[in-house]
Amino acid sequence: MHSTLPAITGKRCLTALLCSIWFSAFGQTLVEDRDITDVIQEWRGSTNAIQRPELEVGKNYISLLPVLGYAPANGFTAGGAISISRLMAPSPTRLSTAMLNCQITSKQQFIVNARSKVYLKNNRWFLQGDWRLLFFSQPTYGLGINNAGGNSYLVSLNELPLNTPPKAEPMRFNYVRIYQDAVRKIGHTSLYAGIGIAFENHFNIKDEKLNTDTSSEQFFITNHYAYAVVNNLNPNQYTTTGFNLNLLSDTRDVIANPYSGHYAALTLRLNPKIFKSARQSMQLNYDLRYYWGLSDSKDRQVISFWSWGSFILNGEVPYLALPSVGWDTYNRSGRGYVQGRYRGLDMVYTEAEYRFPLSNNGMWGGVAFVNSTFASGYELRLFEKAAPGLGVGLRMKMDKRARVNLTVDYGLGLDRSHGIYFSMQETF
Repeated sequence: MHSTLPAITGKRCLTALLCSIWFSAFGQTLVEDRDITDVIQEWRGSTNAIQRPELEVGKNYISLLPVLGYAPANGFTAGGAISISRLMAPSPTRLSTAMLNCQITSKQQFIVNARSKVYLKNNRWFLQGDWRLLFFSQPTYGLGINNAGGNSYLVSLNELPLNTPPKAEPMRFNYVRIYQDAVRKIGHTSLYAGIGIAFENHFNIKDEKLNTDTSSEQFFITNHYAYAVVNNLNPNQYTTTGFNLNLLSDTRDVIANPYSGHYAALTLRLNPKIFKSARQSMQLNYDLRYYWGLSDSKDRQVISFWSWGSFILNGEVPYLALPSVGWDTYNRSGRGYVQGRYRGLDMVYTEAEYRFPLSNNGMWGGVAFVNSTFASGYELRLFEKAAPGLGVGLRMKMDKRARVNLTVDYGLGLDRSHGIYFSMQETF
């Protein structure tokens, strides 16, 4: 998956799609609800009844997205993603979701991501997990909002970037992440409180542009190496082990694709020096999401808002463990930029998205979004500069009962940065 289309072509397509939103969203009546299984049955002339939209307790609702492609930076890419939704108990228990993504490339990359959000009976317990194993490569660009020509066209397939922008600092590293939280409902409110663990290990780090030989013409000190020296960190390997204190509120109707409600989480992460390669620190993180339905007759016509932030209260956090665009739980922030393009000591990300139907049978939908990233560095305050982005996307309904969509988005950013993103489930 690689494109050489000039930026102006993408901008014209973006303008054309934006102009069609009004008619698509307001000019038709949603009379049926179809997903890909229903459409295939209709095409085949099947006599089987169209699937009913009601969810069954204890049944797995599965959607698959195979991945097969090629890009110069990664070679051949193969793998896939599976989305599983399950109602663990009768109403009022909310729908639980899990997503597994696995990919390999001919450039010796291996990526496994497993994420889960599980509601137990009567929503008394809420469990969240984010587990990863990566043998990975990715460029870095320093701290803060630095737009000195580091952007480029990019393609992302199921959260895996498929090409490398110029003027970057390429790196290879292995990465293990184990995030697991458990919170319990407080009385009859929408509030939850609980604890969690957050383990990260970056190892076999290779800073490919680094050259510390001052007599060499290729002498170059990378941002990653300089940060490690200043903070007395091992530039080849480091570990961050944290314990989370969580407080959250959740009123979303369906996690995978909410039509109404909100999600608000506040986490205090304590990172003690347990391992030799670790550093003690404390971070404060938040995640806010709100969904505003615009029409009683069209459930898919929604304005949604998202903001997350991470702040270092004290101590030192290793470079690759610092907050970075595209490294949230589902690798969805920063559409319009390559993953890891912006990194900061502190970071705030905001996004707004308008979601609307494109077909009267509910099969197709669209989105239009705007976002902005703020990141601080040693000489840059948090809100001193911003990296905005905007774009549009197409949705195809994979499972109407679990509200799982196949998503294709096109985003634009600063310095002619733009990209295409394929995945499952909504961005947030």
